[in-house]
Amino acid sequence: MKKSIFSKWCDQLWLYLVYFMAVAMTCVLLWNWNSWEMAQKLVCILAIVVPMHIFEENTFPAGFYFMNNLGFGSKEPMVYPQNRCTNMITNLGAEIVLILLTMNITKIPESAVALVVFFGIGETVNHTRSGIKMYFRYRENGKKTIYGPGLLTSWCIMIPMSALGIKWLIEHSATAWQIAGGVGIFLGIAVFLILLPFAVSIQLKSKEYAFYDKGYFEKYER
Repeated sequence: MKKSIFSKWCDQLWLYLVYFMAVAMTCVLLWNWNSWEMAQKLVCILAIVVPMHIFEENTFPAGFYFMNNLGFGSKEPMVYPQNRCTNMITNLGAEIVLILLTMNITKIPESAVALVVFFGIGETVNHTRSGIKMYFRYRENGKKTIYGPGLLTSWCIMIPMSALGIKWLIEHSATAWQIAGGVGIFLGIAVFLILLPFAVSIQLKSKEYAFYDKGYFEKYER
């Protein structure tokens, strides 16, 4: 069956755009390094790290979607709830939010840094939990670690950023309301860019946007 233009967009094209955004934000960060405060640098760095995280999940070694769908109890983990369409909505949407936040951070610096903290912790907890489940799923097939696509960037980059963000919030005496603002943005991303698209996908179970392979986990399938 011939792919629609939108299906082609949800395949690889959106990924190229996200990776281009990372390069652009790296240039912006370097250009403004001496004039930006730490809060703005942190959010901009997260806007650079997220495409790196997306690369690990979707390009190399890829396969996060398979692991994630199994975690949601999917009977067709290549089809739903995460599919190529929801994948694009979630990741491209999150990247756009972070870029907009970088450019408007002077209005809510504490809340923006709180988002960096909770984003890093949330991603790391999710990937670690999923990695442990996949280890037990495939240990008899030769899997020896809890690694799953996305774990490396979570532990090596996002968690250190969260630690730096916590230090910044303490030093700047961030209030509970300001931190709650960051939690609110984090929950907004989770609800509107992840859970709602997933809810629609669970109802439709569209094979048009199914993934093609299990990425990293293919070698453990027997």
